Amino acid sequence: MNSDDFVISSRIRFARNVNNLPFPHRLDGSEGQLQNFLNTVQKVCKSKFDGKTYCTDDMRIGDEIYRQMDFEVYNMLVENHLISPTLANSKFSGAIISKDRTISVMFNEEDHLREQCILDGLRLDEAYAKLLQVDEAMHDNLDIAYKKGYGHLTSCPTNLGAGMRASVMMFLPALEITGELKSLIKKFQAEDVTIRGVYGEGSGARGFMYQISNQAAVGWSENRILDSIKRTVAYLCEKEEFARKVIWESKGIDLEDQIMRAYGTLLFAKLISSDEFMINIANVKLGISYGLLKLDIKAVNRLIPKVQPHTLNVIEGRKLSLKERDKLRADTVREGLIKSKI
Repeated sequence: MNSDDFVISSRIRFARNVNNLPFPHRLDGSEGQLQNFLNTVQKVCKSKFDGKTYCTDDMRIGDEIYRQMDFEVYNMLVENHLISPTLANSKFSGAIISKDRTISVMFNEEDHLREQCILDGLRLDEAYAKLLQVDEAMHDNLDIAYKKGYGHLTSCPTNLGAGMRASVMMFLPALEITGELKSLIKKFQAEDVTIRGVYGEGSGARGFMYQISNQAAVGWSENRILDSIKRTVAYLCEKEEFARKVIWESKGIDLEDQIMRAYGTLLFAKLISSDEFMINIANVKLGISYGLLKLDIKAVNRLIPKVQPHTLNVIEGRKLSLKERDKLRADTVREGLIKSKI
């Protein structure tokens, strides 16, 4: 069993706050320590990775003045899971994102800091080790809010303690098609593991993609969180693999026809909508797992954020019409699939 057939990416996120600074939703800009906090965060990030700063308002950080990021850029970063959809709800907020887009440090979202690392495939331990270097530097340079018996103090009580979320993005078409996923969601809720849509809480599962993450961190060590998610992912991989075999045995040539039609559509269509793309790319990925299509699954996964609406607008440098966007999506997908052949 190859985990790449089921796992798209791994993410570690830390929630951190600093002492003597109001939580982000209560900041009014008059706090003298706010500027010191922003300056220090940027300084630490620059010492750990080569990145770019994005702000939701005009603000000064260090010796530089940053302008409010463009609406399309903001939504492009959301589509690529580099910032949260709610970041703009707070004042004096923004993010510092590494050029390779594996590390993102949001400031003044729900907490003063939301540090995250995202890597392709099943690489939770590697993502944790990489992000820990940034987090340790933040602890060395900031007065991080931590209390014995409670752990890291966070705005949401469910994040108390380790202040850590470990999550894995999974592709689970067979479990959804068979209806088995609903019972599994209930099963894991009892074990403090949640299964959500592609953009987190309250979002739908586009393209059969789901986030698997720990539901709470209170009383849990970092190792316990990691072990829990890895066990859950291994279990889901086994269940999904078996469900795919069941579907293949029941549908056979009809399923193969469905997969090859989807592949043909993505290769030759001149216009592709976002919804049509998500439906067809899910079938193509299923075809890869069955050995029907010889494509690099990781390259195919990387296509998905590249052809989302706001991301295409940013790539083109202007707001495209619906037809222009569908054409650019079709061209991008065709080129990406050709390059992903192995």
